[in-house]
Amino acid sequence: MRFSLRLPQRQARMVALAVAYHLARPGSELDRETMREYEHGLAELPAALEPQLEAVTASLELLPLQVTLLATALSSVVNELKMYSVFDTMAGESARPRSTAPGFDDRLRALFPEVVDDPACASDLAGEMTMLRRELPLGRAGEVLEVERRAAEEAERSRKKPWQLWKR
Repeated sequence: MRFSLRLPQRQARMVALAVAYHLARPGSELDRETMREYEHGLAELPAALEPQLEAVTASLELLPLQVTLLATALSSVVNELKMYSVFDTMAGESARPRSTAPGFDDRLRALFPEVVDDPACASDLAGEMTMLRRELPLGRAGEVLEVERRAAEEAERSRKKPWQLWKR
């Protein structure tokens, strides 16, 4: 199952920022249970989203896992944006980054140039991102992931041979 998102340009830019932030964090694309990279994580999104960032609207097709990862990424960026003006004041005129995520400052300023002149705009952006996160089909994606998890567990149980009691 895929979820279709049609995003106005500003929201598409928010998603691009969240994805960039997510991918900048080491291990963000690793499944915690298997310690393998996600087969379909957020790493797939930049190729689909980047060419659409200048358009009036952007369209994305997301798998349930991608919806949940995107929601988490948006939440993380909201926290960064809430503190951005404080960190900007602390950094002053220095070139010191305002974020711990590599490349976040540059990406934020490229996607939302208004932040360069007024770092307080980042707080407004945080509010918009919170609203965008609420619009994601997170509940439905979670349900689909749970059904898939249960089906995988059932398939694993059915593969066990009845005479192998130690695997039950």
